Amino acid sequence: MPISYIGKIIPSGTPRWLMGQTLHTAEKEKFKGYKDRGLEWGVVEKNKLADIDFLELWPDDTNTTEIPPVVATLPNLKTLIIPSWFVPHLKAENLPPSLEALQVGVLSDNKPKVNWDKSLVLKHINLLDLGRVASDFYADSFPGLSTTLTITLGNKKLDPSEIGKCPHLKNLFLYKADTVETLNQAGADSLQFAGWMEGKHEDFKGLKGYGQLCDAEIKWNKKLVSLEGLEHLSKLERLDISDCSKLEHLGNIMHIKTLQWFRIMDSGKAWTTHIDDIKAKFTKAGFGKIRFEPDGNYSLLEIWRNA
Repeated sequence: MPISYIGKIIPSGTPRWLMGQTLHTAEKEKFKGYKDRGLEWGVVEKNKLADIDFLELWPDDTNTTEIPPVVATLPNLKTLIIPSWFVPHLKAENLPPSLEALQVGVLSDNKPKVNWDKSLVLKHINLLDLGRVASDFYADSFPGLSTTLTITLGNKKLDPSEIGKCPHLKNLFLYKADTVETLNQAGADSLQFAGWMEGKHEDFKGLKGYGQLCDAEIKWNKKLVSLEGLEHLSKLERLDISDCSKLEHLGNIMHIKTLQWFRIMDSGKAWTTHIDDIKAKFTKAGFGKIRFEPDGNYSLLEIWRNA
């Protein structure tokens, strides 16, 4: 069974309210997707306060740097999207206690660096999406972070070990890890899912931690040659690999006794030269259903264990 993103991420197509300035007002809405959900900047009619559960703030430019006070009065707000340049000015009192999910970065952002105030504590946030920015991170600032953290490496102030200090975090999307040691530092013991995206390492030799990991996704790693080291994941049940164009060796993942489902797709063709050996090893390890569709660089391999 493929890995599900339900409950792990903020779906991009989720209906939301948009609070903008001249581009988006109650009278004139630029995008059809916000029909009847466009709000004037800093203004929410009393009869709409309780209706707003998902809000995106999209000011005209970086001259506007603070969350409008009315946002803190929204009693049912669960998800908020803010521009990157709001972070240095962010205060806990800017947000309602109902808020659970926070995304930093809007369409007009261009992978900016974001630095948080270490003293800021947002105790109600359980899902934090920093994937659109190069951000630092402090575990003590998000004591309630339990659902998902999405974060991109690239900020020199980011210490990956801070990610590993989140005691209740279940899901991690980690972008641009350059070494396996970086993966190890970010590996919170509580993690059940890890998405390692755009990595820059050739294999997983020396992988440690991740003792509770059930699901793993590896995507867009242009240097990955081998899956050696993943056999360390003793509780892994599902493994999904895609867009890793140099992949050649699968290591000993078929020896992971808990593994139930495995897939490779769109990952070059070097590994396909070993397909007969791969099939034989998985069959011997107790996997009863193997689907292989050869298609050059876009070949597909999907394997299930016996029921």
